[in-house]
Amino acid sequence: MQRLRCGVILLDGFIDHLAELAVSRAGGDGTLVSSLEYIRCVEGEQAGEEWTNLGSINRTNLSSECVFDVDGVTLYMSRQTQRGLRDKWVDCREGAVVVG
Repeated sequence: MQRLRCGVILLDGFIDHLAELAVSRAGGDGTLVSSLEYIRCVEGEQAGEEWTNLGSINRTNLSSECVFDVDGVTLYMSRQTQRGLRDKWVDCREGAVVVG
């Protein structure tokens, strides 16, 4: 478990999954880093629904406030994602990213 400076709590399952993704991308030129996005709908027909996306992003011009070192793996989270996940945990279960 790791609590980031923005208040997001990463559980071991997510950290392990993140490390696996970094290993699978290791053959690249090092310009891509892992990226976590979180969206929660607050109004309309989908109010209360949430989505996560774990992908990769080019490391060029990323704000240092949005970049985190997670056990040696670089993780980018936008400010919006950081606010949405503050004081919540992120885990990976059965291959899916879950938030609680």
